Amino acid sequence: MNRKRTYIVTGFITLGFILAIFKLIDIQILHKDKYIKYIKRQYFDKEVVMLPRGTILDRNNRFLAISIPTLKIFIRPKFIHLNRDERYRFATDLSRLLKIPRYQILSKLNSHKRYLILASNIDKSLKPKIEQLRKIYNIAELGIIESSTRKYPFNEIAGSTIGYVRKSDGIGGAAMEYRLNDKLGGGLAEILFLKDASRKPFTIEKEPRKNKIENAVLTIDTNIQYMAEQALKELIKERHPKEAAVLIMNPKTGEILANATYPNYDPNIYWKFKNHKNVTFHNAYEIGSLAKPFILATAIQNNKIDLKQSIYCGNGKIKIDGVRIKDHKRYKYLTPAEILIHSSNVGAIKVAMELDPDHIYKKFRELGFGEKTGIFPGESSGIFRPFKRRIDVAYSSIGQSWTATPIQVAVAYSAIANGGYRIKPRLVKGFVDASGKYLEKTKTEVIDKVLDEKSVSWLKKVLTLVVEEGTARSGKSKYFTIAGKTGTAQKYDPKIKALSNEKFYTWFAGFFPVSNPEFTIVVFANEPKKIRKWEQIGGGKVSSTVLNNLIERLMFYYREKPDKNYLASDK
Repeated sequence: MNRKRTYIVTGFITLGFILAIFKLIDIQILHKDKYIKYIKRQYFDKEVVMLPRGTILDRNNRFLAISIPTLKIFIRPKFIHLNRDERYRFATDLSRLLKIPRYQILSKLNSHKRYLILASNIDKSLKPKIEQLRKIYNIAELGIIESSTRKYPFNEIAGSTIGYVRKSDGIGGAAMEYRLNDKLGGGLAEILFLKDASRKPFTIEKEPRKNKIENAVLTIDTNIQYMAEQALKELIKERHPKEAAVLIMNPKTGEILANATYPNYDPNIYWKFKNHKNVTFHNAYEIGSLAKPFILATAIQNNKIDLKQSIYCGNGKIKIDGVRIKDHKRYKYLTPAEILIHSSNVGAIKVAMELDPDHIYKKFRELGFGEKTGIFPGESSGIFRPFKRRIDVAYSSIGQSWTATPIQVAVAYSAIANGGYRIKPRLVKGFVDASGKYLEKTKTEVIDKVLDEKSVSWLKKVLTLVVEEGTARSGKSKYFTIAGKTGTAQKYDPKIKALSNEKFYTWFAGFFPVSNPEFTIVVFANEPKKIRKWEQIGGGKVSSTVLNNLIERLMFYYREKPDKNYLASDK
């Protein structure tokens, strides 16, 4: 009998386990959605919080973008039962703690709503004090939500390059914040608010947090960026352009050390700015005479020019396919070097007309024109098409009727500086963990050898003369050698349906110090204004004037010794 009873009890226990298992299967698998909906009906509210995101640092480990842990404080005023004096004292204590006016707290306490956010972005260190206050007044309806906020310590410095994190979804919305979304993580989580048996509110995180986030190290040097921003501000104050940029890059590694742009914005308050574009990457412009050195390089490489010969420049005029093109001055004969030093349109066109158009097209494409660099979201490729007529070749040689971005210009001029190599530009130095240990480092990427040694050697010498005694002489340094070229391109004016004599793109592109180039610099302005009525706008008077103070500050920051005999020049 005892054995029979044992079997019966054992059977009931086994059946209970089986029923329990089936019930779990029913709840967790078969009718999961039904029970989730039931749970949802039990919560009294929900809130969205921003998840932590990886830090962005500059090359010297300074914070450019960081997620700071914060608190959201909420109350359920409908269920708070305090008399008038208790409410007043509670509001006073909370006001002192949260640094918000007492009347605002009282106003929300006196509301009959089920749920209200009292304060956001509160310092997380205040959490124990808030919990203590909740205990003192026995108010379970005072709740705490852990969240985070994205901060940019340098405000607008490099703003258009760093980008911002959208409040709507907690992920990068522009620039490098957008490009690095997969590495930096972030996003939003939805929090459900419930209460336990003792009426204390607690939360359930509806969406799992992304635990794997990395910190990104950019190639930007904040000190150099600040110098570039200051130089750009001086240009804007003096010339009031529509757009402008100062770009500084290492020609040997492709690392972008500074990218100052106008317009710019502060990522901390990105929503207050209409324009979130980055001039260096997003817009392409005609580059004017910056194209001329590459026409001469193509001629040298294809043995189509005698560097000692004088070329007839038609007293500053030439006609191609019925189109007349002029120089800014009347030149009769110029050597190839003088064509660059004086920036003769006619001279450059005469050289181009002796070349195979396919060779010119190939050279510009090899240098990277007409192709995205692939390092920045929303980047423009510019426009560089095959030539159909002789006039297309002529315009290509003087940087008209085709466009390029400032970053493409920097890559092309870096090829002269580094011995003829097209280097892929870089904005990311690598990725590190929380301790600062590198998880991944980017490497210098050589795309191709695009200029031969003869043309590089000749261009370095001549472009130095452009700065010392040519169109860019207003930007020469007393202490350091600079090589470069100015560029001026007339803008098309739809009102007159012709090229404007008042609106221009102005450029300077070059590198320094010439003996061992460490920096490539590009200075650009869109429609700079005249200082004097009689003034002729040009790259030499506008963009090259940025060079002097900026380059000397940069070189002294790097503790580079002057490479010019400046004492002798004072005699």
